[in-house]
Amino acid sequence: MTSDDIRTEIRNLVLNHDAEGLALRLPKLTDAERGAVAAELPSLLAELRESPLPAATASWTTDDQVSGSSEVLMMVGAATIPGPAGVATWLMKRDLNPRWSGAPSPHRLVKAVSGRPVAWRADLAARLARRIRRPDDRIVPLALELLRDGEATPPDHEPLVTAWLSAVGVAKDPLTPHLLPKIFEAAGAGRALVNETLTPKPSRWLALTARTLPREQIITGCVRRFLLGGDAQDLRFFVRLHTLVAPAPEESAGRLRDYLRLLPTAPGPVAELAWQQVRQARLDPADVAEAIEAMTFRQEAKLAVKGLTWLDRDLGQHPERVADHVTALTNAFTHASHEVRDRAVTLTLKHADHLTDPAPILEAAELLPPASARQLFERFIEGWTSDFTSGRRPEATVPGPFPTSGLESGPPEEIGWIDVEAWLAAVTREAHTNPDSLTETLARRFGEHLRPVLYDAPTWQSPRDWCTALARELVNPGEDPGPPASRPPRQRPSYRRTFSEEQRADAGHAFPGLSGDLGQALYDGMVNLAATAFELFPGLRTIVPLHEMPGYVQEDILRTTDVQTDLYDPKARPAPAPWNRLPHLRECARPHAFLLSRLDELLRAAKAGALPPVLLATPTRADGHLDPETLLNRLAVCAGSGCEPLPLDVEQALLRLPPNPAPDLAERAKGIGSAAAAVVARWFERGAPPPPEVELTWTLDLGSRVVPYDDQVLDQRGIANVSWRPVEPTGLAHLDALLTTPEMRPFRRVSRPFWPGMMPHHRELAAAHLAIGLIDRFDPPDIAIDDLRDLTLAEGASGPATALVLAYFLTMEGDEAVPPLLQLAAKGALPAAETGRLLGLFGRRTRYEAGPALPSLELAAKQGAHAEVWTILRHFLAVFLPRQGERAQRPQTDAVVLATGIATWAGARGEIPEVAAHAKKRGSTSLTRACRSLHQFLTRES
Repeated sequence: MTSDDIRTEIRNLVLNHDAEGLALRLPKLTDAERGAVAAELPSLLAELRESPLPAATASWTTDDQVSGSSEVLMMVGAATIPGPAGVATWLMKRDLNPRWSGAPSPHRLVKAVSGRPVAWRADLAARLARRIRRPDDRIVPLALELLRDGEATPPDHEPLVTAWLSAVGVAKDPLTPHLLPKIFEAAGAGRALVNETLTPKPSRWLALTARTLPREQIITGCVRRFLLGGDAQDLRFFVRLHTLVAPAPEESAGRLRDYLRLLPTAPGPVAELAWQQVRQARLDPADVAEAIEAMTFRQEAKLAVKGLTWLDRDLGQHPERVADHVTALTNAFTHASHEVRDRAVTLTLKHADHLTDPAPILEAAELLPPASARQLFERFIEGWTSDFTSGRRPEATVPGPFPTSGLESGPPEEIGWIDVEAWLAAVTREAHTNPDSLTETLARRFGEHLRPVLYDAPTWQSPRDWCTALARELVNPGEDPGPPASRPPRQRPSYRRTFSEEQRADAGHAFPGLSGDLGQALYDGMVNLAATAFELFPGLRTIVPLHEMPGYVQEDILRTTDVQTDLYDPKARPAPAPWNRLPHLRECARPHAFLLSRLDELLRAAKAGALPPVLLATPTRADGHLDPETLLNRLAVCAGSGCEPLPLDVEQALLRLPPNPAPDLAERAKGIGSAAAAVVARWFERGAPPPPEVELTWTLDLGSRVVPYDDQVLDQRGIANVSWRPVEPTGLAHLDALLTTPEMRPFRRVSRPFWPGMMPHHRELAAAHLAIGLIDRFDPPDIAIDDLRDLTLAEGASGPATALVLAYFLTMEGDEAVPPLLQLAAKGALPAAETGRLLGLFGRRTRYEAGPALPSLELAAKQGAHAEVWTILRHFLAVFLPRQGERAQRPQTDAVVLATGIATWAGARGEIPEVAAHAKKRGSTSLTRACRSLHQFLTRES
């Protein structure tokens, strides 16, 4: 046959995807014919790239003729390309190895190259083997088959060993003598054999290794692999192989130092295996001490207990060696397991007579729970008593006077509540005494660059925005064009738009999964459809009045249509909306709405040129407190100027007054003669409203519905609903709203730092507003540890709401919540019992774990609040301990151990029924032993 005939024949076999025909034809080619076909390969590959794949053969793994013909192309290249290096490069081409496609048949490829010399095939096999990177590489089956076919020596390549172990096994595999001994060094070999088991009988690779390799080689290889390190999964096969071989003491004798090195840090199964080998060997005293010390150093309680058991047995035979084991005992004192710590203390006391230097023991005993440490101190320190000396509890913070700042500080840079209040007071004062200087200062600090950002927003959510608007109004009166919704509609330039904050909030609440360009396009389409319907069907304007739709929807529909078209119902056309930058108050927390309404009132007064000469509500103390004498003086100033104070300014001033005014204040207020003074006089006569009686009710979120929480079901989807009983109305609308439970969870709470300063003598009220939605089905509201710190500076009664906020931050922030706890304790306002009960309910009913709060409670006790912390723990244990049928968890045991120590410090007495129930149970679990210890202490005789 001519060269053209050969090329045509091979080309037709490739185009017909005839792999079997190629496997029979390619080995018979002569060298000249191979060269002719190899020269044709580039043009054939280019032709296949340009040819579309027939629809009948298309699939999700192939998208062109090359990938669809990859196997036959690999066969032709392997059989015709002259050198092994070129063939290896051809077989690894990206075009011939499409992603997601299966591996080619290694048997047909091996058959295709069977006409090549043996040495050539062995060279190709070695080159392909060195290119293996992962066990699932497509080239693995071909490389292994070529190695087996040519009986070639595999190259020294670790991924090849892992790939061979992961591949399908072959009976009497010629690669076994070469690759099996390398499993002890190859990275990834242990992970590939992780599923090998010993029971009911050794699986394939365990049996093959034990049967094929010499025992000495297996033992040496396993120990060497253990010393190389790795996690438990990497070493699981070698642990089982070592167990299967079961070295005799004489076989392990030469490796005892290696086994000792494995004890302290190797994975648990390896350490236990090493302990078994060391335990049955004859060791000198130094090696015994080293081994026991390594065992007690480990985190696993099982291994540490074995080490202590060995220690006890060794000291029973050689009590004079107790000094050699002091490090092991002190290691055990710091162990996380209560069982290990208790056993170490027991052994220390048992062999105390032979201890000549107890100093290391006493130093380590400081790390033990107080109940355990007391036994050691009483044994080794003559005349020691268990009197607890706590740290000095910090004194209650005394707030200083309210700062009097000028116009150079405060907004727009600083927007803390003190900065804002001081700035507002300065602006109001300067507007009457020095208006020209005020205008110059505000113009410098509130420049023109703030106008676009400020006036393009439909509502102002932040106090910063309202302060900026007030400053701009005083600099350039009347420059505010009003909210975008109140301006004349303009022709809309494009269907694409940007959602306002109000629209994003509404859409986010109604359609939480709708966002991005898809949501924007869908919204635009709905607006266009509605506008077209209003234009084509005028009667629709009466059925669905446009003025009843949200303001931003009205604006978008009007912008979409011709400006001359009136889409409003003529009979119900709304009057032009008055100027209003307030958000929907129903979405705002009540304190936030109160604050924004007060700022709105102040801005309206500036627009009308009716600012009062002084603000009544400016505090006189840094915690927000307002002195009644100062308030009367300010009322007199307003009356003398003939200007009536602003209503919300009066209400805020009343909220900052102390709860028990002097008897003569009411008469003095009446003597001022203004309407605002009359309101203040009635407040003095009546007194401040009582603190709210907050109630916490628990419900369970089942996804589709919310039901009352069933305490018999342990479910962590609980919701804490905060409400309080209504108080007698004051007759002041905004103040009454603040004293009332909101009907729905508010989403706008950006002014949280202002709240404690707005109601400085009503801590529980501020806490109640902070606690709404804190434990809910949604993510927690925006709340920070600074909110708790500000809350502790307020005065007034504390109750469930304060306890809920404190318990939340104890679980979430840990030690950061300790200073606020100490402040409340110093003021005698810590709701300890309720805080403990809520911490227990957190651990049982919510996703917040109570365990992280325990170290913080211990820290608070050491800093002087041990009596209060004991009250917290007492009520915490009553709720948190496992009930009948529930399994004990480690945090529950930790809580009992901590409570035992705190009870010792506080000198507590009195049985806790839930602790007593666990103490009387049979058995010796960690929780049962801890409960017995606490119960014995609480019920001790005087």
